[in-house]
Amino acid sequence: MVLVTFVAVVVFAVPLAFASSRIYREREVARLEREATIAEGALSAGGLGSAGLSASDPVELPPHPKAMQIGLYDGAGRLVSGDGPAQGGTEVASALTGRIENDRDGAWLAVAVPIHDEEVVVAAARAAGPWSVVTTNTYRSWLVMAALGGLAVVLAAALGRWQSTRLAEPVDDVARMAVRLGDGDFAARVEPTGVAELDRAGDALNRTAARLGEILGRERAFTADVSHQLNTPLTSLRLGLESALVTPGADTEVALRDAVGEVERLQTTVTTLLAVARDRTAATDARCDLGALCGDVADRSRARLAAAGRPLRVDLEEDLPLVRCPPDVVREILAVLLDNALRHGRGTVTITGRRAGHGAVVEVGDEGDGLAEPASAFERRPPDANRPGRDGHGIGLALARSLAEAHESRLQLTRAAPKPIFTLALPGSPAPD
Repeated sequence: MVLVTFVAVVVFAVPLAFASSRIYREREVARLEREATIAEGALSAGGLGSAGLSASDPVELPPHPKAMQIGLYDGAGRLVSGDGPAQGGTEVASALTGRIENDRDGAWLAVAVPIHDEEVVVAAARAAGPWSVVTTNTYRSWLVMAALGGLAVVLAAALGRWQSTRLAEPVDDVARMAVRLGDGDFAARVEPTGVAELDRAGDALNRTAARLGEILGRERAFTADVSHQLNTPLTSLRLGLESALVTPGADTEVALRDAVGEVERLQTTVTTLLAVARDRTAATDARCDLGALCGDVADRSRARLAAAGRPLRVDLEEDLPLVRCPPDVVREILAVLLDNALRHGRGTVTITGRRAGHGAVVEVGDEGDGLAEPASAFERRPPDANRPGRDGHGIGLALARSLAEAHESRLQLTRAAPKPIFTLALPGSPAPD
């Protein structure tokens, strides 16, 4: 920008400098011509007789500036009155031919005008001024132009520096954000700068960071969910197989059949968690026999609860409607609620099922003290070093709610304390054609 401004100043200033020099010369010529014309008007009609001008009969010239020379020249170009060279120069010679002429005569700028007598040029009036008047004004104008040009270059440099800084800082911010994204900090964001092009790039980078953070969050949640949900079934599977191996006379075929059933359930669990982690839900027309499914979940969980001295009671209304939710999803949610009651509750665990409008509601409760912080019941919580006995990290309930919401269902804590109750509301399924 500075170089462009400098070139522009030079390109425009040089012709302008020559033009200003010519303007000041022409202005001085016009002034001198006016003084010479005034001097010509000082002649009387008798002074222009056949004898012409003579040194013995000088003409009284009008007042004029002291620094200016005013003189009258006869037809031969000789000075007969006033100030000036004794013999007129080229400007006087041109005036005697009837033309107004100006010329620089050493340190003087001279203008001569013809004097007519009955349409015949008989003499010339010459006015001369110091050439320094023209040069002073010219140099002064050049100095002003140089100052303005220098000021323009300085302003261009300042503007260029400000603009480069204004553009460099946002670019540095984008570079720093890219580095932070590479380091795994997906919370980094680029602030708007007011530069449209950079703001568009920043917005695209912000969206990319948000998307990467969302994907990474889902992957981390999936890892935690899988670890949480598979821990208990894997332990149960291992204990069943080890028991069949060490128990004399045990029916290994039954143990293997049970193990295959557990493996299928684990595979279903992983598939369900992957669907939620990838933001994919099951078909909306999936039907579930809620009564049969609650009975199956209760049968699978009864042994674990009994081993902990916790009875399980199931209270289901007859003819519960079909609900619009995949059975595997409902099974996972109920498994989480029962595991939560086993880990954190006390006394009898109750599963209650009833009709609610076109759908159904399943409630899971126990006789414990309940939740001290019900508002954060469904939030994922980091491990608490001050509560080593609590091995849950808030993953199960958060996962259960995510599963319910992904399939147009709703999981709520309807009673926090005492004797907490979790309620799963499921939409009804249209009757098959």
